[in-house]
Amino acid sequence: MIHLLHLDDDLLFLHRCLLAFRQSPVVAHIAYSSSHTHEDFFTQFEQLNPACVLLDLSFGGAPLRGLDVLRELRSRGYKGFVMVMSALSSSEIILNCMRAGANDFLSKGVDESELTFRIARLLQANSSVNSTTQNSAAFFPAHVSGRSMREVQQRLARLLVSSVRSLLVSGESGTGKEMVAELLRRMLPPGSPFVSINCGALAASVLEAEIFGYEKGSFTGASQSKIGLYEAADGGWLFLDEVARLSLSAQSALLRAIENGEVRAIGSTRTKKVQVRVIAATNEPLDQMVEKGEFRADLLSRLRGYEITLPPLRARSFLERQEIIETLIARLNESLSLETKEFRISHSCMAVLTDLAWEQGNIRELWQTLQAMSVDAVDGVLTLEHLPTRYLEKPLQKANVQTQTTLQQNVLQLDSLHPNLTHEHSASAQPNPSTAWPTPLQQVAFPTFPLQFESLVDAVFEHVINVLKKSTGDTNPSQRTVAQMFNISRHEAAQRLANLNPAHKT
Repeated sequence: MIHLLHLDDDLLFLHRCLLAFRQSPVVAHIAYSSSHTHEDFFTQFEQLNPACVLLDLSFGGAPLRGLDVLRELRSRGYKGFVMVMSALSSSEIILNCMRAGANDFLSKGVDESELTFRIARLLQANSSVNSTTQNSAAFFPAHVSGRSMREVQQRLARLLVSSVRSLLVSGESGTGKEMVAELLRRMLPPGSPFVSINCGALAASVLEAEIFGYEKGSFTGASQSKIGLYEAADGGWLFLDEVARLSLSAQSALLRAIENGEVRAIGSTRTKKVQVRVIAATNEPLDQMVEKGEFRADLLSRLRGYEITLPPLRARSFLERQEIIETLIARLNESLSLETKEFRISHSCMAVLTDLAWEQGNIRELWQTLQAMSVDAVDGVLTLEHLPTRYLEKPLQKANVQTQTTLQQNVLQLDSLHPNLTHEHSASAQPNPSTAWPTPLQQVAFPTFPLQFESLVDAVFEHVINVLKKSTGDTNPSQRTVAQMFNISRHEAAQRLANLNPAHKT
């Protein structure tokens, strides 16, 4: 168990954080403690020897007192992880915190679930903390991202401490049903059984024998007795992937096992009591299968002890889709050698990928597509020219016709503002405002309509920065100059410059 100690004089905020750390599965391996005074903090610090410390930058009436606490911790030789939190988030304050020994800085006002998520990721990346626990590195999969999946983690945590015996996970192919099962497995106590089987990978007769076991001589080829997976999961969980593929005979046996807690092997006259919780996953419409007589209504009712429905990728918010893409690109970079340039993605390519429907495979299809694009991206930048040709004829998410017409008339102006935003395939493929709305191929070449607001902001920012560089001859404008020009904070100016050019990162 990892100990975390939080210093903040806002008692309400400390209470919200306590609830967040108790309820979030991503930090189930972290014991949360808090203090609201300087003296109490160091008393608990000596007792707990925490692996991680959260510090409020301003408390007790002093605006930067957290820096003094941070310096004192480091002067004592503390090697643990320190995150500073504050409503003050200028670049100067952040840099001062880093220079004083902070590992990370987080602006106050973020949702508590985001705080726990950030802590889990950062602790996992901190080698000194990982060495203190065997569970932290393996607990949180690095490729898990998106608000939808973080909400699923919180729901799983509540499910595990409830009396519910079954979970049904539904959603289209590639939405992450197997990941839900994997997250649940990681959240179980050490040694808890977790047995899984893909019901669509075996013939009906073989599948029933695998789940419930069989006696020697019960059928041809049964040279010895074998216990089933249901019995092997006694005291834990059984994961039935593609549960809609179960035969009616297997459905009947599964219903009996769930209702009575008893299993009977094929060819046996004896039953055995077991304590098994079931998680079933499907991308089939089980209600329609019930109407057709292909799936038992009573079994569906039992499996729906608790239900999680995963949304398709196209139904998730733009920010979540963007986060998923960025996480998958980071996953691509994990396998690179040190001398290989990391992959990045162009603004226009990001806009197109977030607007494609991904109806065939959702996140799985997106991941495979990014892998394929990385093969041809020899310079490390994923652009539209690397997108597989089969996507060029796929329609993007449809917009209001009037909005499309207005945006179409402005394409030429956008092209002059930011060429990389409006075309990457061919300089000769210019849209004509007097013609019909572009074909699917042109929709990719002139990428997404309606254009995402974030892409337009980035385009304008990059254009103005380029004009500034040319007019002043300064290839690295200061954060102060950029902040004054755009009337934004220096912190936001630093972030935008860093996103525009990694060389600006400090």
